Amino acid sequence: MRSSDRPGAGVIWARVEEGFHVGSKKGVFLGYVDRQPDGGFLAYDGTSRVVGRFAALTAAMAAVTNGQPAQEDEITLEQVRVPAPRAVGREAAS
Repeated sequence: MRSSDRPGAGVIWARVEEGFHVGSKKGVFLGYVDRQPDGGFLAYDGTSRVVGRFAALTAAMAAVTNGQPAQEDEITLEQVRVPAPRAVGREAAS
């Protein structure tokens, strides 16, 4: 197997700021990894959809690079309550 055939070959990761990393391959945006306040890492694909939550930065990067979470890492989902939008201006008075 050539080195360019290896998974992740040619992927470049840039640390944009502390705890925030962006991945690309041949100029194509792959996604990003964002460190959370609890020390875990959320991995996002190129459309900003969550790929998974990881304890290690390298596992999160691998998930973005491969387009799927690593087999041994668990993904947790949380329900987030978002308030309904409120009308502003004249619509609110009607």
